[in-house]
Amino acid sequence: MLQSTKMVAIATVTIVIVLHIAGSNAAVPSSIKVCSRNDPDLNRCVTESVNDLRPRLASGKISDEFRIPPLEPLALSTVNMDRGAEFKATFSELLVSGPSKFKIDNLKVNIEKLIFDFNIFLPKLSFKGKYDLKIKLLLLNIAGVGDLTGIIENNHARVKLLCEKYTKDGQEYMRVKKLLVRIQIEKGRFDMKDLFRGDPVLSQAGNQFINENSRLFLDELTPGLERSLSDTFKATANEIMQQATFDEIFPA
Repeated sequence: MLQSTKMVAIATVTIVIVLHIAGSNAAVPSSIKVCSRNDPDLNRCVTESVNDLRPRLASGKISDEFRIPPLEPLALSTVNMDRGAEFKATFSELLVSGPSKFKIDNLKVNIEKLIFDFNIFLPKLSFKGKYDLKIKLLLLNIAGVGDLTGIIENNHARVKLLCEKYTKDGQEYMRVKKLLVRIQIEKGRFDMKDLFRGDPVLSQAGNQFINENSRLFLDELTPGLERSLSDTFKATANEIMQQATFDEIFPA
């Protein structure tokens, strides 16, 4: 669940930034503001371009001809997390509300080294779906299968896209070589139905324990979450950027 909600934040801004830098390609609509690579204030221009697109992201309609999956609510498929015998979880049929409220700041673009570095902030994400987990938190073993709802607030992430050029069919293209993610979630609250095989007393106690120790719960999820996000959105960014040559993405 946390993987999915944080994934929304990274997906939203990563895809929008990649759409922006590919904005000179004819396949990308004019609603995406294109910035010259020679713009003396390129960081500001790209930030404004992303902000200009925000109203279109809730519905996913970038233009009449160009759409991305809608962000309100965002439907997510199955997410698996496995950190060994003491932490296994699967989250599915997820719907997440609030991702279109993202904000970015401190965006830095290095055209020569093809590096994009930025912060993301989402005030609040609410979600619902299904869960199947078996974890050990402190001395308590918690397990269950059922419905899930929750809220996480004040979500921050630092993202760095490290790109490189490559040659295909005699032309230069650009791809993401590495995508680095560092995340921080200030607080969260979760409600998992049917913990401990549906025992109502133990289920309530299990949810209470998780919420009272939410910092530990969040910290347990973070390392695997960061790795998963990096792999997932490296592939997403490359799928978009392979549609245009380097000169089309960054015209002189």
